[in-house]
Amino acid sequence: MRLNNKYFMLTILFMVMGIVACDGVLDINDSPNNPTSSTPALTLPSGMLYSGQVIGIDFALMSGFTAQYWTQSPQAGQYEIYDRYNYNGSATQAGWSNAWYGAMADLQFVKKQGVIDGLSNHSAIATLLLAYQYQVMVDMFDQVPFDEAISGNEGILQAAYEPGEAVYDKLIDLVDEGLGMIVLGGIAPGAEDLMLQGDMETWAKFGNTLKLKIYMRQSEARPTVAQNGIQALESAGVVFLGSGENVAINYPGSTGNQNPLYSGDVSASPGIGNNNISGSASVIQRMLDADDPRVDFYYDPSVNASAHIPIVQGDGVEEDGSETRNDFSTPSSVNVAGPSTPVYYITGHESLFLQAEAVARGWISGDAKTAYDEAMNAAFVFADGADPTSLIADGGAYAYTGLESIHTQKWLSMAGTQCVEGWAEFRRTDTPALEQSSEGVAANLNGSKFPRRAFYPVVELSNNPNTPANSNIGDPVWWDINE
Repeated sequence: MRLNNKYFMLTILFMVMGIVACDGVLDINDSPNNPTSSTPALTLPSGMLYSGQVIGIDFALMSGFTAQYWTQSPQAGQYEIYDRYNYNGSATQAGWSNAWYGAMADLQFVKKQGVIDGLSNHSAIATLLLAYQYQVMVDMFDQVPFDEAISGNEGILQAAYEPGEAVYDKLIDLVDEGLGMIVLGGIAPGAEDLMLQGDMETWAKFGNTLKLKIYMRQSEARPTVAQNGIQALESAGVVFLGSGENVAINYPGSTGNQNPLYSGDVSASPGIGNNNISGSASVIQRMLDADDPRVDFYYDPSVNASAHIPIVQGDGVEEDGSETRNDFSTPSSVNVAGPSTPVYYITGHESLFLQAEAVARGWISGDAKTAYDEAMNAAFVFADGADPTSLIADGGAYAYTGLESIHTQKWLSMAGTQCVEGWAEFRRTDTPALEQSSEGVAANLNGSKFPRRAFYPVVELSNNPNTPANSNIGDPVWWDINE
């Protein structure tokens, strides 16, 4: 009976949310974050769905192209701006609105009202997801509002912006606040928790892993802060997410209850009809050269060739018209862009790659190769249980050789399933060695080889005089110091 109730609630919630195509903005006026008309149980799934929209399509599209998981299909042009490194503030309007006025407003209401109503675990989940969403915003834009935003004073309409570095420090406190709210054995959400159905032990692991991720993202810019923070986690004996422990929103797949990328790009209604994204050679050719079976998990083969045919990043823009999307590999219609594909927040293998890197850097105890192999096994289990044994053996294509192995394999393991994180990790590590898009316009990069940030949306620049001016997409965010 609980399972049936769960899917009944999912259907109702998705219908109410009315998630639309990638260029649409959800109706924030209907967001149930008013304490006189809603409850934590009703508002929590709303905040989750808005957040899933943000990381599942709004920011995933830009990130998927700039991380070189995807490239523009021939005979289409919607995403040329990403291949050409020519995007502007219009590209981020939907994501910015859905994040601030949808996800984060709803989650802030749950955080506060849950405490008032004695629903500490609801508040805990909302607080952890707020921290996750804030990190995404910093990683995309750098400076963002914090103290004068929904985290503090909701009445301030023109909030002050704070440096990304300062926000990162506050995120650790926010995660700790959320972890401190967890009451194991207390009142927990049920079906309204679209991600873990009230499994508070796993939410605690999520919070611990989020802290690990926040610290590791600072590995190049503030290595001492990163090292001390990660060592403190080990000393405290915290438990991280493990293999197969994937924190995600699962979508039923029926009309109105679909993965945002499928609904917004693949579906002909309300989406644009499955004709704009092809698989980049940056990933596909690497996997083909290594005889990596995961290529079939992340990409569908060419319809016309019944084989994997990738496009060199950017070349699809210049096809002469004789070739179509069906001549090339595309994002998997089941595992990446299917109607019931989950939107992943943190996966078990991502957690294990973070831990492997911490071991390799000497920041926590353990054997680096053993930790890397464990992460690789988890990454292959995620990809339909593929077996990496021969690939990670001595002399294998993916044998451990140091941090570069960890960074490359982490990037590969996120190919279309975690685009926002994949782009952030590529910018942090500058690994693997990628070639600039064949259509990349260097003049837009301010001397950089690749895009390093998103632009603030035009509406925000118009409405809030505190918004920093957009400078150049080649200018790095605060933790990105390597290129």
